[in-house]
Amino acid sequence: MGRNETRLGPTGPTDDIDPKGPNRPVGLALLLVERVAEWQPIGASDLARRLALPKATVHRLLLALEAFGWLERDGGSRPLWSVSMRPIAVGGRAIERKSGLRMAALSVMDALRHATGETIHLGLVDGENIALIERIDGVNSVNIFLPVGTSWDLSWSSSGKAVLAHLPEAEQQSYLRTPRFRRKSETDIIPPDQLAEELAQIRERGFAISVGVPPAASSSIGMAIFDKRGRPFAGLSITGASDRLREEQLLALAPHLTAAARRISIGMNMD
Repeated sequence: MGRNETRLGPTGPTDDIDPKGPNRPVGLALLLVERVAEWQPIGASDLARRLALPKATVHRLLLALEAFGWLERDGGSRPLWSVSMRPIAVGGRAIERKSGLRMAALSVMDALRHATGETIHLGLVDGENIALIERIDGVNSVNIFLPVGTSWDLSWSSSGKAVLAHLPEAEQQSYLRTPRFRRKSETDIIPPDQLAEELAQIRERGFAISVGVPPAASSSIGMAIFDKRGRPFAGLSITGASDRLREEQLLALAPHLTAAARRISIGMNMD
């Protein structure tokens, strides 16, 4: 089973709450929003099958979520469901209230895009994941366009690894005690000692690089952004097609990225 898929029990998605309790409809509705966002556009039957839920239950929740503006559907006889713009608006307000990060970073990201010609990603730490909250596309090629809202395990991206490398040792060790699958793998676990060694190297040089395998993958270089306490809470990265950006080219981009990440950190820490 993939790391982002729903864990299924004998009667459907497992949950920490009582599966027969009063909170179950709320939990299922939130689950549907998340899964529609991941699989959209998707039909009700396919959604019910993937979640191992009764089709009638899924249909009823889809209609309720549509009525409240969270989901939308096309007008066909067998409609396909997608997430509306409402989660974006709510998420945007949450991001700004929590950190003001996006507003502090936009002009810096735009300047970095002009200086390098590459696509710039801004991610915010969310537990043991990093979520993409802003992307500014460059003129140079990228093989994968990540939509805003994409969330990865910290160990799966250059910016996530840069954050992880600068976490307090106790938190980093706690993270390493949980088995981590390699990106896009359901069986291949990263050896903790191997990941720990890589994080030590990243901390020493200040940035992380990820070199993809051409022609289908992308490469990136990422750095952490720090709050007033010196804690990493976000990441900035430069991304491009792996047939152009190998290790040498990524290292050449490091001074640009370093200056940009520091500017954002300073901007975030100004009263």
